[in-house]
Amino acid sequence: MNKLEKFEVDCLVIGGGVSGIAIGRELSSKFDNIFLIEKNYQIAQETSSRNSEVIHAGMYYDQGSLKSKLCLRGKELLYHYLKERKIEFNRCGKYILSATDEESETLNSIYENGLICGVDDLTYDNSLKSKYPFLEYKESIFSPSTGIFDSHSFIHSLSRDFQSQGGNIFLGNETININQSNEGFEVLVEDKNNDTQFVVIANVLVNSAGLNAVHIANLINEDNVYQEEYVKGEYYIYQGKEKLEHLIYPTPTENSLGLHATIDLGEGIRFGPSAYVVEEIDYSLSIEHKLQFLKAVQSYWPGIEEEDLTPGYSGIRPKLKGVSDFVVDSGTVNNNQYVNVLGYASPGLTSSLALAIEVSNRIELDLS
Repeated sequence: MNKLEKFEVDCLVIGGGVSGIAIGRELSSKFDNIFLIEKNYQIAQETSSRNSEVIHAGMYYDQGSLKSKLCLRGKELLYHYLKERKIEFNRCGKYILSATDEESETLNSIYENGLICGVDDLTYDNSLKSKYPFLEYKESIFSPSTGIFDSHSFIHSLSRDFQSQGGNIFLGNETININQSNEGFEVLVEDKNNDTQFVVIANVLVNSAGLNAVHIANLINEDNVYQEEYVKGEYYIYQGKEKLEHLIYPTPTENSLGLHATIDLGEGIRFGPSAYVVEEIDYSLSIEHKLQFLKAVQSYWPGIEEEDLTPGYSGIRPKLKGVSDFVVDSGTVNNNQYVNVLGYASPGLTSSLALAIEVSNRIELDLS
């Protein structure tokens, strides 16, 4: 049997979605020899490219939670980065609507929570009927700092930053196993481009593998207590004549922020995502869920008919069972540092630049 080739690096990042690329970019100023591996043949092929491309304001998350902290900081960093790099975005704002008295209570809770968390630009606004007479609601609040952006250009810009700062990206490279030694974490990698295997020895290992992150965390630390839960969301494209200039959100459900209407940068309208737990990763759209999807949309846009909706795409969110927050789990083994980024779903795009700083700070703290 041939002996596997070994490569020693200062830092290895597993996962080429927005979190991994942003983290790699942030850490590339700290480590001379930093590598990022991604099992797909292109970056950002899973959760990062199958979402609503919304810049979230931060009113939904518990005060002091990682989601709240990273979303609020990430929003400011993201708008600044987009302006600086001239990447297209639209700070269009969004309305959150209630359809019942009970939902109005939830709406008020969101408003109050936003104020507590520092989202100080929310307003009650009932002018929506004059703007969009086809919508039906009891009350609405407006979030002017919510927006949409070209997330693909953003991620590719981060990737260029990372590589120009000396970072290396290897696509089609999948993590097979991880062992620990005095030399570092020994990561067995399969290069699917040429069916070969090699070992990367890293002093610092960052797991930001999205849908695969819990599996990788188990390889790093068998005492890992987290279990993944895949939540699937489907999107449909609106074919009707009405136009929107803002995002329209219902009040949130247990698994999501509600089945909302978003605009894209070309002013098209899409509805989604739905939210239901699945056991496996499958991106096909389920016809059996379409009527349920339609009913959810009709709760605030009653004129929508089934034929107005054509299938769009689906995404799967890497949530954690029994945990609503992001988890950044870090530790040291034999003076070698690991960081696991787990449950990194919405508002992951918005939070990505702040997450990168958080991970960087964890490494500084644990290596000091």
